[in-house]
Amino acid sequence: MIRQLDNSGLDEELLTELAITKAFIDILHKEQKALIGANLEVLETLPQDKAELVIQLTQMSKKRDQRLHSRGLNSDRKGMEILLASCQDVKSTTAKWNALLKLAESAQQLNQTNGDLINTRLRYNQQALNVLQNATGESPPLYGPTGRTFNVKGGRQFGQV
Repeated sequence: MIRQLDNSGLDEELLTELAITKAFIDILHKEQKALIGANLEVLETLPQDKAELVIQLTQMSKKRDQRLHSRGLNSDRKGMEILLASCQDVKSTTAKWNALLKLAESAQQLNQTNGDLINTRLRYNQQALNVLQNATGESPPLYGPTGRTFNVKGGRQFGQV
């Protein structure tokens, strides 16, 4: 049997981290809906909220790492398993940890999907811009030494003198 350690507060910390992770997932869902609907107004409001939640999640993760290290455990799956096994209510605390792992996986998948949606939108916009530039015969603007843009019209083609 594993010796019980003073893990007071771990249960509450996991509940807090679960709540923050759920809020983060809610924002990722809003972001996904806004990306699909090209709703820029909604998209503009989300980065600040996302950043604040990421900061909170990072702080909770650091707190958990400190708890593990203070007990001589590594900040990895094995260390967490040992910590959980030493809790007074092993079953309940382990269930919260497993729920957190599942939510973190969902958040990672949603974030990847949203990144893919953003990349698809960027490719589409670049292709549309290229079509418009080709249709008007204009080349993309260049930047001069003063930082101002200018378009190059005509000129020689590569391989010609």
